[in-house]
Amino acid sequence: MTTQTTHAARNQPHRRSAGWAVMLAALLLLAFAASASAAPNPTSNIAVGPLPQACANAPRGATCVKAMLDALDRARTQIGLGPYLVPADFDSLSGSEQLLILCNLDRLAYGLPPIAGLSPVLNAIAAMGVTSDADPDPSALLSNLSSFGWSSNWAGGYGNAPEAYYAWMYYDGWGGRQTSNLDCTGPASSGCWGHRDDVLAFPAQGLLSMGASVSRDAAGQIGYAMTLVWTEQTNWTTFSYSWASAQADGAGAANQRTAAGRRPKIALARISAA
Repeated sequence: MTTQTTHAARNQPHRRSAGWAVMLAALLLLAFAASASAAPNPTSNIAVGPLPQACANAPRGATCVKAMLDALDRARTQIGLGPYLVPADFDSLSGSEQLLILCNLDRLAYGLPPIAGLSPVLNAIAAMGVTSDADPDPSALLSNLSSFGWSSNWAGGYGNAPEAYYAWMYYDGWGGRQTSNLDCTGPASSGCWGHRDDVLAFPAQGLLSMGASVSRDAAGQIGYAMTLVWTEQTNWTTFSYSWASAQADGAGAANQRTAAGRRPKIALARISAA
């Protein structure tokens, strides 16, 4: 299932995908529904607002990354949450590490279990998604596990990872002709806000692992992909960057940071029971 979401100043296509293959599918789907109600979607798209010239000249530089963090903080304020408390060196982290931190700060804000870290094998699957401009699909890797669930998001054409993340979380609803969420086909479409739902999926206890990639497709366009995997088994993968490392660097710490016309593409996968 594919989706595309709009993003005010930078409006690139995006897609989303997700899947379940679990022995306790009914129980987990009920838990997913509970998490969705605990993390309500914005009532409408929240425009990112104007971005500085630096975002055209050096989109992954410190000035533009800070501008996107400020935009994320403004969006959070509109839905009643505090700022993203990222490490002081956030702009120097890889895009994949930035995505992990942002995902976990939102998950924790809604009382959801954090993602343990970035898995190298899942990172490779995410990179395949970027190459093909499609949702990463980790299901073949997980087929030997007795129970698992996964969700995936893809975005292409955004300037940096926080900008792609903004589209997934705050500009994923219906926007008329400006809608870039491919599954959001109308105001009442079930595909609207699907990317956000994927980030905030899996409230059940177990191991949450993430794969992420910031790379280029065959045409040279920058792309972003993430896949989130839930398993009961806790020793099936290793981590190249852990949430514990991010916390040690200051993620979630209140003293770390003070809040202050392309059409991007994004893709995601919807959770379904096998």
